[in-house]
Amino acid sequence: MNKKIYSYSWRPSFSIAVSIGWLIFLITWFAFYAGKIPIVKNIAVIFLSILILVLLLGITWASWAIKMIPKPGRQIFKILGFRWRIYASMFIPIIGLIALIIWFWFFALPFNFWQNLAMFMIIILIIGGLLGVIWTRWGMIHEKDFEKFGKEISEIGSEIEK
Repeated sequence: MNKKIYSYSWRPSFSIAVSIGWLIFLITWFAFYAGKIPIVKNIAVIFLSILILVLLLGITWASWAIKMIPKPGRQIFKILGFRWRIYASMFIPIIGLIALIIWFWFFALPFNFWQNLAMFMIIILIIGGLLGVIWTRWGMIHEKDFEKFGKEISEIGSEIEK
């Protein structure tokens, strides 16, 4: 068994602790503080807690995942435009979540439920549209590279399972 592939070390324990801490925060918030502020600000607090959760767990597991990429898989990072698209794919949803937090905390109160739902949907569609624009053309141009790297990584995975 390859120790490098299976060494998670502290990450599962950290993930469990963060998840339990997040649930304790939500229960405490709902029980003692949520009733004192408008529901749209509670939504902002929930989104903020999700943002913190995503950042903590994302950084923790992304650093591990990058270390675990086999050598043939690392070659794809050398293809022009791949690296910045990966970073954009991480940061655009975070920026969208920050936009939702700002909307619900500062601007949503005078609007009704349907208008706020529309704003939520608009931000989600903008995120999806930006990611689609970023990846579509590049994916069509480099389709053959993806197939080549996919086959190489599948072969490595098959060898590890044996």
